[in-house]
Amino acid sequence: AIAPTGAAPDASTGGAEATQSASDGPALRWWTDVSDVCPISHFPVRLLPYAPFKLQVQPLGQQLQTAKSEEEEAQKSITRLVDGPYLVLQVLASWNFEVLGRPLGDDVICQLDDHMKRCKLGPFRLSRALALAEQQDPESQQELKLLQQKACRRFDSLKHIQHVRCTQASQLVLAGSVMAGSI
Repeated sequence: AIAPTGAAPDASTGGAEATQSASDGPALRWWTDVSDVCPISHFPVRLLPYAPFKLQVQPLGQQLQTAKSEEEEAQKSITRLVDGPYLVLQVLASWNFEVLGRPLGDDVICQLDDHMKRCKLGPFRLSRALALAEQQDPESQQELKLLQQKACRRFDSLKHIQHVRCTQASQLVLAGSVMAGSI
């Protein structure tokens, strides 16, 4: 199961809040200095135009074990930086609530919704989609269908944008290598 984010000050925000140091002010766009690649989109975290979501994942071997306390459980989990909008749109488009081979828990769904809202990343909320799915009236089912259609279009657009950005970044790296070799 996906564990809730730990007790770090910005863990529950999915990294959206800037950390502040007394000497250098807010650490804005901190993720541009990391070398992680999102394990879901396979897109470099440093190229994201928004803060990544900090997903707490329990190692597969420890999923079946029950922790004695939340602190103990948090110590057993691994934080992965993921592209929050990509994950949300993928779930809405596929209606598959598993990520990295583990089910998304209610706590993580709420954290993703908060991340999407706080970072102003669009109207897509997993908890809203689940609430619509539980209702059986035609209006709710139609709203869910429209939400999923919009998510599919936005997901396709996001994948295209990321492909273009990766291509541009690799061309810049290649051009830099050629320039360095000619000096």
